[in-house]
Amino acid sequence: MSKYIQIGKITLLEYLVYRLNYIFWRVRSVIFFLTLFFFWLAIYKNTTSVFGYSQSQMMAYIIGIAFLRSVVFASRVGDLPGMIRDGTLTKFLIQPVSIFKMMFFRDTADKLLNITFTIVEIVIILAIFKFPFYIPQHTFTYLLFITITFVAVFLGYFLNLFLSLTAFWTEDPWSTRWVFGVIFLEFFGGSYFPIDVLPSWLASIIYLTPFPYLLYFPLKVWTEQLAGFQALQAVGICIIWTVIFYFLSRILWKKGTKNYGAYGG
Repeated sequence: MSKYIQIGKITLLEYLVYRLNYIFWRVRSVIFFLTLFFFWLAIYKNTTSVFGYSQSQMMAYIIGIAFLRSVVFASRVGDLPGMIRDGTLTKFLIQPVSIFKMMFFRDTADKLLNITFTIVEIVIILAIFKFPFYIPQHTFTYLLFITITFVAVFLGYFLNLFLSLTAFWTEDPWSTRWVFGVIFLEFFGGSYFPIDVLPSWLASIIYLTPFPYLLYFPLKVWTEQLAGFQALQAVGICIIWTVIFYFLSRILWKKGTKNYGAYGG
């Protein structure tokens, strides 16, 4: 376990070396958050409720997006396709390390750094723009939110891992990751707005995919629009999707490494 902790520490040190890149990434995240914030603030200018959300609930949803994106979407698994293409993966295959564990600890280090900066950014923005912010009224809500967020982190990890492992068979995996990252993970995940503002038939289709369990359902739990059996059901389905993508990732890994030629090495 200690070697994976060291891998996590090295990942953090990498950000200190390439500080400018990380600063630009944080600026991008802040702009994304402020864009959503002012957009929805303008919508609520002359009304107190939109699509069944009070202003405080929607603002909580927007802030939750900023937080959960740093927890669930922040990932270093995107480095894996490059490692496969240039042959860097070879040195890890001959070392006593698990790629799954190595990438997870790199992911964890990345998430810890992003969470820290996100919390600071949110606190500053909240201090400047004072507005109603929804706080759950029941202790059980906090427990459910922590639980489904914890599971969503693993679901996001194995989803990203699954997409990255397609690099064994594709010449340019970045196009695949972009399509899934922008359209499926972001849009279907609820990064721009709650899924239930869409037509009911479209929302019903999206609910059948794993993507809304990354952001949308955890935030529905937080705003207490999903409670009791429905919240527990969402946690259960999130667990099922996580298990499915874990085994799919294992299958891709076994098949991919079997035919891996390290052409770039």
